[in-house]
Amino acid sequence: MPAPPHVPGQETEEEFRLDKENLGSIRSGKDILKFTAPSIATILFISSYSIVDGAFISNFVNTDALASINILMPAVSLLTGIGFMFSTGGSAYLANLLGKGEPEKARGSMSLMLSVLAAVSAASAVAAVIFADPLVNLLGADETIRGGSVEYLYGYAPFIPFLLLQFVLTQLLIVAGRPGMSLAASVAGGLSNIFLDYLLIAVLDFGLTGAAAASGIGSMIPSVIGIAFLMNKNRILHFAKPSRDFSAITSACSNGISEMASELTGGITILCYNLVMMEYLGPDGVSAITILSYVQFLALSAVIGYSNGIAPVMSFDHGAGDRDGMRKVFGFSLKFTAALSVLVFVMMELFSGQVAGFFAEGSESVMEITVYGAGIFSFGFLFMGFNVYASSLFTSLSNGPVSALISLFRSLILLTPLIIILPAVFGIDAIWYAVPVTELFSAVLASLLVIRYGGRYGYMPERGRRERI
Repeated sequence: MPAPPHVPGQETEEEFRLDKENLGSIRSGKDILKFTAPSIATILFISSYSIVDGAFISNFVNTDALASINILMPAVSLLTGIGFMFSTGGSAYLANLLGKGEPEKARGSMSLMLSVLAAVSAASAVAAVIFADPLVNLLGADETIRGGSVEYLYGYAPFIPFLLLQFVLTQLLIVAGRPGMSLAASVAGGLSNIFLDYLLIAVLDFGLTGAAAASGIGSMIPSVIGIAFLMNKNRILHFAKPSRDFSAITSACSNGISEMASELTGGITILCYNLVMMEYLGPDGVSAITILSYVQFLALSAVIGYSNGIAPVMSFDHGAGDRDGMRKVFGFSLKFTAALSVLVFVMMELFSGQVAGFFAEGSESVMEITVYGAGIFSFGFLFMGFNVYASSLFTSLSNGPVSALISLFRSLILLTPLIIILPAVFGIDAIWYAVPVTELFSAVLASLLVIRYGGRYGYMPERGRRERI
């Protein structure tokens, strides 16, 4: 086996620029897949925490306990939204600086971002403990699941800082040219979560407290690995004196606001689903929508992982003015997201029964509701991948407002009202059409925006069109 060109993590700034594996050299489909595969796996492992918790809880506790966790998802979405905002917006900002040849500024800005995020996440953890009871009531828990929701929240609150930091730190490893290390950190966290779920729930019977601890420790591990990586001052990105220029924060937040908006409105969507399901079908309905949300979350995680992985490349090319590179990356990205979307749709249509059984084999009612809903719900996957990638594309180009428009149109403007209106007018079965209708119309909007801005940024061939300015 040939020796590596240099010792990983010990590159100088000049070696980083000249390294054949840096952000500016990723062009072919093979190179793109190789570079983004760790990011895809990273997000999948991070996403697996709640899914693994759900599988163990529904099978070793009961489906009401599964509903207890899902009631908390709107609050969790707010926290993960903050993490994704700093992760996507911050990484695009930092990669752009590296593309411009300003690594020192990138290091100071990165240290400032992490300091601010640590303070915000610590305050969130304290608030979660103090306001646990009113929060659970506000989110719509009834007497059946209220106690379980509070129990899980108390168990998870100490780990909230790591929940947020893991998103940023694993993404920074990618920006630093170490997607493999990002993957390894997430794999370590994911496997730890699975093992601890088995130990704390199935063996020791700690229930929801055990599930919370397992997920928390699972998110803590990649955070610690990321922090250790950034402490080495020989790396292109490492901890430095935090910048006093808070424009780095505003740039990161404004650029990543679409991901924040997407997560937050996703939480609002889950809240509406929970309230409607609780009214019409009770906890079984909440459990059913929880299962389909897990599937959606997993499918979106693959697209988000790819988008996060390729975003630094697009940001780097944009900063370097390499339009030819941008066009190659964009073209492959469209093909990849289309193929992934079709694959997820087909799998859900063929194996929805097996998916439902994985979570709720012991509850015939939950199984029936889930399988029926999946047959309609899954059509949304055909368009969902493109919509997520389109939003991420504009984030990578530092156009947060357009990215936010796509995200808000999908979730807050269309999906949330449809969840409430369709069942009220046509009955509860109509609720399953909300996602496919939303994703279809969102794809139309996203396509128009992608075409409109293609000339301005240069990721689409000109073909005689005047470049927009």
